[in-house]
Amino acid sequence: MDFPNGWDLPRIQAHIAANLAVSAHLGLSVEAASPERALVRLNPFAQALRPGNIVSGPVMFAAADVAAYALILARTGDIAAVTIDLDMNFLRPATGLPLLAEAAVLRAGRRVFLCEVRISAPEPGSPALAHALARYAPSL
Repeated sequence: MDFPNGWDLPRIQAHIAANLAVSAHLGLSVEAASPERALVRLNPFAQALRPGNIVSGPVMFAAADVAAYALILARTGDIAAVTIDLDMNFLRPATGLPLLAEAAVLRAGRRVFLCEVRISAPEPGSPALAHALARYAPSL
């Protein structure tokens, strides 16, 4: 895997662990990252569930945001990029954990970085449970 900016998966994982410590409290781990996509796993933990064993929306929102940030690090190495907005559509109830949040680049401009994030169960072919569009402002 070619990481032109030096931000490979171990460096991204270490940066997120050190600087977004809340991600560990939410059961989030970066599983893969490249300049084109990033994958975050939402691991099982009781506090992520609402009554009825439905995964909480705010936890899924956080998974999408961390996946987008991991993607930006892999693509640009811009640690100071900030979320402008994140629009989340919940498509069906997420009734179990773990979940995967996969971010993919839509546009990587000088002023705006736009990506989409698909949240689904980890089984191949699982339907999307949520879809997000994340817009970041690069600092560079």
